[in-house]
Parts: sequence; C-alpha cells; structure tokens
Amino acid sequence: MSSHKPLMFSPLAGAAAPAAGWRARARARLQRQASRLFLTAEGLRELDGDGLQHAAADWASARAGQALELIVSARLLHELICEPGLPLGEEEELQAYGHQQFAHYFGAAARNWPLASWRADKAGLGLSALHGLDWAGLQYLFEQQALLPRRVRPAWAPLLHQLLQDEPEWARAPRAGLAWVEGQVLTWLQLEQGRLQGLRQLRLAAATRPALLEALGELKAELQVPLLVQGFGLDAAGAALPAAAASLRFLSDLSGVAPQGDWFASKAQPQPGWPDPDFLGPRQRRWPLAWPLALSAALVLGTAVWGLQDSRQNLDLAQQQAQRLTAEVQRLGGSKPSARKTEVAAVAKRGELDALRGAQEAQKLLQQAWEPLLSNIEQAGLGEAAKPEPGGISWLSLDYSAARGELRLEGLASDKLLALQLADRLGHAPGWRQVMLSRFQTAEQGLSGQRFELTARLRPELLQPDLPGKDKP
Repeated sequence: MSSHKPLMFSPLAGAAAPAAGWRARARARLQRQASRLFLTAEGLRELDGDGLQHAAADWASARAGQALELIVSARLLHELICEPGLPLGEEEELQAYGHQQFAHYFGAAARNWPLASWRADKAGLGLSALHGLDWAGLQYLFEQQALLPRRVRPAWAPLLHQLLQDEPEWARAPRAGLAWVEGQVLTWLQLEQGRLQGLRQLRLAAATRPALLEALGELKAELQVPLLVQGFGLDAAGAALPAAAASLRFLSDLSGVAPQGDWFASKAQPQPGWPDPDFLGPRQRRWPLAWPLALSAALVLGTAVWGLQDSRQNLDLAQQQAQRLTAEVQRLGGSKPSARKTEVAAVAKRGELDALRGAQEAQKLLQQAWEPLLSNIEQAGLGEAAKPEPGGISWLSLDYSAARGELRLEGLASDKLLALQLADRLGHAPGWRQVMLSRFQTAEQGLSGQRFELTARLRPELLQPDLPGKDKP
C-alpha cells in the first residue's frame, strides 16, 4: 500500500559496537513501565518522551537497557480477515495460512513477513503482516543495545482497547465503526457489541479532509453505524470537520504530524473477545507458583555463591598460614623442615580443591535450565487438572546439587496419597530418574498434614516444560 523503501539495518554495523552488558539487560527486564514508541518506516517516535522522530540506530545507542512497547504504524501493515469455519485452531496453522494468503497477493517475499494473529471470538480471527522494514535487523539492533521489546502491536489494537473503555455507549452499540487515519491510509474496523467483526485498509485519494469525508460518507451510507474517527497526518486546509453528532464523532482534528501517547494509554488486560495481536507471538500464561519456585531457586543459587566465597576465604587463610609457617621454619633453621612443608602444602591443596569444587557447583547452577525444572515441580504438585485442590501440596524447601544431578524436595501434603501421586508423575517425566519418597512424618506443631521428603536424580538436558499425562510414559 505504501511506496516507501524498506528500512534496512546492517548487522555488521551493529557488531562493530560491543554488545551491552548483563547489567543493562537485567535493568531492562526489571523496568516496571516499558517505554512506548511509534514504529514507522523512518524510525522510532517517542510517545512518552520528547515526541520527536529518531533514527532507530541513534535512538537505540543512546538508551541501552530499556524495556520497550512498540506501536506499529498502519503504513507498515497489511491486514487479513480469515473466512469463518476454517480449521485454524492452532497458532502454527493460522500463521501458515496467513503466509500463503499474503504470498498469493503480494508475491513470494511476503512468505517472510512477520505476522501477528488475533482472535476476536470463536468465529472471528485474522492476521496483521509487518512489511516495509528490516524486522530481523531491528531485532538485532535491540539485542546489541540490551533493549527488550515486550509488545509489538498494530496501532489499531491499543487504540481500540482504549476506546472500548472510554466510550462505553459506543462499545455497547449493536453495530459500530472506528476509522484510524494516518495520512492517506485509512484503517476501518467494524464492531458488533464491542466485538471486532471486520477490518480492512483503504487508501484516500489524498491526505486531505475532503477526501476523508468522501470516504466516510460512502462507509456510513453502506453500513449506517455510529462512527468514531481518530488519527493524524491530514492537511489542515480545506473543508472543516463537521460538528459532532450521534452518528459521527471526530476525536481529534486529524491535522497533527504524529499520534499522541494518551490515544494508546489503556493498561487494562484484554477482555474475552478483544483482539490482541502481537508480533512477538501470543502472550504466554504464567503458572501461579512460578515466582515462589523461582525465589527458591534464587536462594539455592545465592547459598552456592556464598559457599564459594567462603571457600575462597578459607583458601586465602590457609595460604597465609602456610606462608607464615614456612617463614617460621626458615627462621628457626630447623634440620627437618620437609615434613612440616608437606603438611602445609597439603592444607593449601585441600583449600584449593574445596574452592574449585565450590566454583564448579556455582557454574553448573548458573547454567541450569531452571524453567522446565520448576515448571515440572509446579505441574506435578497441581495434578492432572492443573488446579490446586484444597489441602493439596505445599512446598517447604528445594535443594539441588548440579554437580551430582541430585534433587531433594521437602513438602507438606494433606495425605500420603497426594505425595505418592506426585512421585509417580515425576517418575514418568522426561529427565527424571530414581524418584523416591525417602521420608514421611506427621507435621510438627503449627502445621497440618504429612511432611515428606522426595529425592531424585536429574538429566537436565532431557527436561521438558510440560509433564506428560498419566497415560504418557
């Protein structure tokens, strides 16, 4: 639809600069509020900052270590609505269908376009295709500068979420329309009681108000729905916008050079029936116990690092003691210092070995893939239905030796059967071996149920994020 050339990024140019350090990456992950940017073919425009357009490379190099939320201009998008009834239940099937359709209309190059899928309800689904820029190069640039994109969405999606909250009467109408204007590009959305039913792009004859009013007149005559209009990029000269009416309202004068951040300010989670396309892929559901288990893993890792530092201190003390003893023997001029030297060397050697073992253990813990391990423990504790039962399993401690591949879990179960079922399910999971309940006892005062201890040997490279069912060995 647009005639601009694709925005390209050179991986070699990015590689010339050193990649950002781990501190910057950690800062981006821990940043509470992501910086919002409007992505165009020319670069990035800040929606929360100065509001100016910046070349992507310049902006990224000056702001390393930030979390980002990108809102994509309609000029970089093509839209596709899927026919009802198509067997596209899985995300892979929907993506494959979208690539096939876009390649049919726009050529073989469209097979490589990033796609963002959306599902408005059981019958409505579609795809947005990102074109006109080097998306892989932009991702590489972000990676080099420790910039973490959290969401990358078509502009119409956050705008629709905002208006569904700010305009409740419009959202409840049996049929309604929304026109998103970016110069000559008009994105037209049709809704039924707040649910998206139609989405298409039109091109105005010119980026002027008269051309827009002509197109809106045709759409209103065709559909007869209350219509909201929002956008920017039109020539302010010429015909004035009509006064607000029940059937047509302009939310801005459309003559601005850029969008405003408050147009996309909604922080509400998408409700059922709201489309939520994201070029980073569908948002993953988080397990409710992920953070407590991650905290337990962090405590284990912290303990290992503390032990490593303690071993290093012991080694330093042993070496200092050995040096003092050697100096004392030499001062006294003893006739048989060899035995003493041997003893001193043995003490230093033991300290060295202890420090080496501590360092190896800490390194293995840092390299451990914690996500599938903690996910397995959590899912096994929840059971087959993945829903906690009253009086189920509560975890008390986790102890893992990465060097030996040995895991010890301590928990509290409402009865012995739950603990036995837990051990049985973990015993059939990939990467778990020799899963045994080594201890049962009635919980001490203040706790109720059966306190148990579970031991296992792990092969971390075989662990999988999801446990098989009971009928899947």
